[in-house]
Amino acid sequence: MYDRDALLAAVDLRELADELLGTAGTNGRARMWPCPNRHHAQTGRTPPVSIFTSRRGDQRWRCHGCGEGGTAIDLVLACRGGSAREAMTFLAERAGHRDQRDELVRPDRPTRGRSIPPSGCRDQEALDRYVDRCAKRLWEPDGRRTRQWLTDARGLPRDVLVENRIGADLGPRMQQRPDGMPRAAGIVLPVIDDGHAVYAQLRIPHPRSDGPRYLNPTSDLATNPRLSRARPAEVRHPEIIVTEGEIDALSAAAAGYRSVAVLSAAYSDEAVGVALAKLPHPLVIAFDADDAGRTGAHRLEALLVARQRPPVVLDFGQGDLNDAMRGSKDWPSQMQRLVDAAIADRSASLGASVSR
Repeated sequence: MYDRDALLAAVDLRELADELLGTAGTNGRARMWPCPNRHHAQTGRTPPVSIFTSRRGDQRWRCHGCGEGGTAIDLVLACRGGSAREAMTFLAERAGHRDQRDELVRPDRPTRGRSIPPSGCRDQEALDRYVDRCAKRLWEPDGRRTRQWLTDARGLPRDVLVENRIGADLGPRMQQRPDGMPRAAGIVLPVIDDGHAVYAQLRIPHPRSDGPRYLNPTSDLATNPRLSRARPAEVRHPEIIVTEGEIDALSAAAAGYRSVAVLSAAYSDEAVGVALAKLPHPLVIAFDADDAGRTGAHRLEALLVARQRPPVVLDFGQGDLNDAMRGSKDWPSQMQRLVDAAIADRSASLGASVSR
C-alpha cells in the first residue's frame, strides 16, 4: 500500500481538478469546477465544486450542489471509478511515489532459534508451539464443537480463522501449554508479532453467568500488548478497522478489512493512540455500542485527533461488530456501506465547518 498522507500531500488538488474536471471557471475570485457526480444535474452558470484546505492542512473538494466531496483519492474515484487502491496508484504515478511496505502484512515465519524472540514474552518458543498445535486442532474432529461456535454461532469464515491462527484448546488433560497459560478449555486467540505468537487469550464459548469470557496468561509468561492485528484472507479496502476485542476484529477481516483489536476498551490510552497513529492507513473505530465502548471510542478518537490522525467512528446503535455481521445478508457490502457513509458524513461536516 501507499503512505496515504504523504501521497495526498504530494498532490496539487487544483491541478488534479483541472486535469479530471476541465479548466476551472470563476465565481468572483474563487475557482470552481463542474461536479464529477454524473447524477447531479448542473444547470447554474457557476460550476459548483470548490477546493479548500481543511483544519488538518489537507486539500479537499466539495460540491455545493449535491454535497459530494473528499480528498484527491475521492475525486479520482468519482471521475475514473475503480477501487481506492487503483485511485492511489493513479495518484502515485502522477507524483512519482513508490509503493510502501504494508505494516499489517504478516511476514514469513522466521526459523526458530535463529531470530531474536520478540520482547514481552518469556517463553516464546513454547507459546508458538502451543498456538500452532491449537490452530491445527481446531480443524481436527475433536475441535468440532469449538469450530462450530466460531463458524456457526459467530459466523466467522474458515479462511479468516486460518489466516490468523485461531485455535482450539480442549483443556489441560488434552493440551500441553507453557507455564502461565490458563488451564482451561476455550478458543485460542493469539497475538502475532513478526511471525511469532507473543500473547494469547482464551475465549470461553459458554461462560457461566458469573464467570469471565476471556482468560489471559500471567504477566510472567507474556506482557499484554494491548493491540492485536487481524488480517483478511484478501485485503479489499484501504481502511483499518479498530475494534474492541478480537472476535470483532475477525468480523471486520471477514469483510475484507485489515483490523486491529484493542484488547479492552479501557486500554484506549496514550500508548494505544501512539501505536495506532503510526499505521499508514485510514482508521475507523468500531467499538461496542454500550457505555463503555462509546466512552473508549471517544477517548481514542481524541487521542488520534491530537496526533493529526482523525479517525471515522462507527456507531451500530446497539450490539457490536460481530452482531452486525451475524445479522447481515451480505456482510462485505454492508460493512463497506457503513464505512463509506461514515467517511462521507465526516467529509461533509468538515466542509460545513470550513464554509462557516
